[in-house]
Amino acid sequence: MAKSGKKESPSVKRYFITAAQASYEEKENKEGEIEYFQRGDVADLNKPLMRNIERMCDDYGAEPIILKMSGKSVKEDVMHESLDGLPEPYRGNRALNNNIKISDMVVPPQNVDPSTGRLRFAQKDTTLVYAHSKQRLRAVPSSNAKLPKLLITTGAITNPNYKRTNHKGDVAFRDHAFGGVMVEVIGDETYNVRHVRAMKNGTLVDMGRKYAAGRAATTAKTEALVLGDIHMGDHDPKTMAANYEMIDHFQPQRLLLHDLLNGNSVNPHEKDNLITRAKQWKDGQLSIEKELKLCNAELNRFANAMGTGKVYVVASNHNFFLDRYLESGRIEEEPWNTEIALKLASKMVEGEDPVKAGIEMMGPLPSNVHFLDLEDDLKVRGYQLASHGHKGNSGARGGNAASRELAHGRSISGHSHTPEHLRDTIIVGTSTKLSLPYTRGSASSWMGANAVVYDNGLAQLLPIIQGKWKAKGFEY
Repeated sequence: MAKSGKKESPSVKRYFITAAQASYEEKENKEGEIEYFQRGDVADLNKPLMRNIERMCDDYGAEPIILKMSGKSVKEDVMHESLDGLPEPYRGNRALNNNIKISDMVVPPQNVDPSTGRLRFAQKDTTLVYAHSKQRLRAVPSSNAKLPKLLITTGAITNPNYKRTNHKGDVAFRDHAFGGVMVEVIGDETYNVRHVRAMKNGTLVDMGRKYAAGRAATTAKTEALVLGDIHMGDHDPKTMAANYEMIDHFQPQRLLLHDLLNGNSVNPHEKDNLITRAKQWKDGQLSIEKELKLCNAELNRFANAMGTGKVYVVASNHNFFLDRYLESGRIEEEPWNTEIALKLASKMVEGEDPVKAGIEMMGPLPSNVHFLDLEDDLKVRGYQLASHGHKGNSGARGGNAASRELAHGRSISGHSHTPEHLRDTIIVGTSTKLSLPYTRGSASSWMGANAVVYDNGLAQLLPIIQGKWKAKGFEY
């Protein structure tokens, strides 16, 4: 069974925000009476889903909020009678605290990407949650030093209501997503936020708690946990602590690690920067052996935390800094790396992965640690987990969620350090410090975020804000 909730600080408030499409068009007849017209399908309530939402909100002490969307057109603005007795669907602004609010932005449910043309509103405001029949999350740069703001759409509790005889309606029907947004508000400034996706039959999973058929929550098995890019040496201790908290909480069967090796010592982008390299030398950052030792130690720690679960090191662009270093022959100019580099070059000539070989040279690794090759597939419940995201289609560079969707369909990848959710494509964030030498002075959308895949095929992106991913004092 799932862990039961327990009381926490009264300063923590929870809100579950979802949306409902309208069904009827309101007209006045010749006698001046109001009549309601139905044209084709209606957006009736997904009742099994609502029962599960009510059960979850009761367990969490969360306030359910239903936002209003139009139906097949803006003329359809009257809700279906199956929503009677629920919180009144509304359009309006509501601040949840100083940094997150519900927005009254109106985006037609037929729009393919509900974030198009909307990023600037979050950029100049706060994190915004607004109604749409698709679940979308994008991080928006907000300053040279502060965390990004988020643009988040809800998903729906009503069945799809579209004119399927036209292009936009047909696409919207196929993309219709059930679910909502869970917001934890902690005082006036801090919040945690995450999408909760549901199946058509109403089953939903949040934080490993599965709600089905209106019954008490049970524990969902977590088949995979994908961490934000690691970059050992530039990692953020608070985010790494959150990573281990998630391993302990979800007990995943598989752990995916992106950009484990930072490669700062062999970074091809810094090789001609004399002053930068001098500073790195002074700070002891030019030893590839030191970096490999860091990776070995952390891999052992991850493997131990995973118990019988498997740890996968994903082939990533920073890992390939070492390949490029060995190919370049720069070891002739850097005697401090010559001995280890010659050993690794020999392994590379024999067809071995120099990162894997180098980490193994630093000490033994447990048998549950596996290194993925660029051409490997690792699909879990239909999600491609073996792609880092730096490679695009047909030799092109990697791109945003839309381009990765075309490449992989369902996938969870990394690389951009910017969390994103588009349909069944998820991009995790970063486990690094958010301000690094090569990002200083630029407005950044970087933030921590991991993702999980459950055994029923649902997945969830979990943002990490200053090391926090859930409120303390409450067990999910």
